[in-house]
Amino acid sequence: MPSRYVGTESTSISGVTGGSQQLTVLEAKVNLIGNGWQKHPIVTGPEAPCILSIDYLRNGYFKDPKGYCWAFGIAAIETEDIRQLSTLPGVSDDSSAVGLLRTEEQQVPIATATVHRQQYCTDRDSVIPIHEMIRKLESQGGVSKARSPFNSPIWPVHKSSGEWRLRVDYRALNEVTPPLSAAVPDMLELQYELESEAAKWYVTIDIANAFFSIPLAAECRAQFAFTWKGVQYTWSRLPQGWKHSPTICHGLIQTALEKGEAPEHLQYIDDIIVWGNTAGEVFKKGEKIIQILLKAGFAIKRSKVKGPAQEIQFLGVKWQGGRRQIPTEVINKITAMSPPTSKKETQAFLGAIGFWRMHIPEYSQIVSPLYLVTRKKNDFHWGPEQQQAFAQIKQEIAYAVALGPVRTGPDVKNVLYSAAGNNGLSWSLWQKVPGETRGRPLGFWSRSYRGSEANYTPTEKEILAACEGAQAALEVIGTETQLLLTPQLPVLGWMFKGKVPSMHHATDTTWSNGLLSSHSTPVPYWKPKSPRDSGNYN
Repeated sequence: MPSRYVGTESTSISGVTGGSQQLTVLEAKVNLIGNGWQKHPIVTGPEAPCILSIDYLRNGYFKDPKGYCWAFGIAAIETEDIRQLSTLPGVSDDSSAVGLLRTEEQQVPIATATVHRQQYCTDRDSVIPIHEMIRKLESQGGVSKARSPFNSPIWPVHKSSGEWRLRVDYRALNEVTPPLSAAVPDMLELQYELESEAAKWYVTIDIANAFFSIPLAAECRAQFAFTWKGVQYTWSRLPQGWKHSPTICHGLIQTALEKGEAPEHLQYIDDIIVWGNTAGEVFKKGEKIIQILLKAGFAIKRSKVKGPAQEIQFLGVKWQGGRRQIPTEVINKITAMSPPTSKKETQAFLGAIGFWRMHIPEYSQIVSPLYLVTRKKNDFHWGPEQQQAFAQIKQEIAYAVALGPVRTGPDVKNVLYSAAGNNGLSWSLWQKVPGETRGRPLGFWSRSYRGSEANYTPTEKEILAACEGAQAALEVIGTETQLLLTPQLPVLGWMFKGKVPSMHHATDTTWSNGLLSSHSTPVPYWKPKSPRDSGNYN
């Protein structure tokens, strides 16, 4: 809340990390469940600290003594002084806007064999929207009538917004398409890089129908043919669903941005994010990038331009101050899911939660009973073990902590906790600076034992966990930083003294020598309390 609206009574609130904030107390009218306003004292401040039960508070509002209505848990901004990037000229209000990249028609790999698949039944609700989409794409030059020995079935996709997306099932075509050497960036590496920026302000730009903006060479079009209402069409532009479309699209957008000398940004195919310390700084950066994209021939939808904002979503992740979090709507969707009744439903649930595994300590061990019922050789049986795992992982998702930001400097301590349990390995990476009691997590990793690993000795398992944990940690913090290892067993004290005692298992010696040769990281000998025991990671 801006300072001119806060109360006058001051109070200090301490967090579990040992830090404290000076806030003010305000008598306000509060409405949390929609049944009317009631007076209640609340604390206010300019920031939006992460506190327990904030998701419940975000369902309600409060009014200050001047009658202004505010939302809980959202940092206040003097919005009257911040121009939104979506107000720029050239940004389109047309939800189906399609650009045309000013470049030569693209020569793409051609299938090594003819693929012809008949159209299968589609959802009735999709018929009218898909028909209108094809007509509009034809008028825009995206598709054209054709006669081709190739044919692939239409596969309409129902988006979360309620709209339909025209997609063709090119799985059979993809199998006979030659490879490309280029590739899109790794999404996890982009997240690590964005964490390291610890920015205060963000802007995101999503290019409208980017694939459909890229022209195809005439000799490459026949392989993309599809049939609708007895008429065969093919794409004049890059289609969705074809395996090389993301790679080609990413490369052309990257080239356009480099040619236009775009300011610092991150790009994943047609999604772009810029960051900075002030709203004005990110507005100027975002404006420059939009101008470059429009000049290149791409279309930008107004609804797909967000910011400047201090909290924003990029690649499905919520970002604030360099910290990545699970969006509230994702948490609500997952926690509302009913227990699966089939292998397919179990796989869908695992797919929904798997992306967030780095936020969940011992994820692999928790969900292992769910993977058992998805195996082909096993009949589907939902027992008490599966129900317990299902309930536990939903609870972990609901209370998942934010990760990051990745901090640098001589005072930053990077601590890796590793452990080897009965069912697998786990490790977590933490950063701590002076003034913090517990530190902040950068990620949680886990996996089940593979092959003969379950038969390793406890020492071997601990060394394996420490070794893999160190490799994962260095991907996050880089190789030029110090990493403190804290395994569950006191095996590293003698290892880093260069002395390997005699053992009955030669593998123990092999592991320790291998870890010594691959990591020259200083490792103190102590076993602190696991941060998981605290019950809170902030």
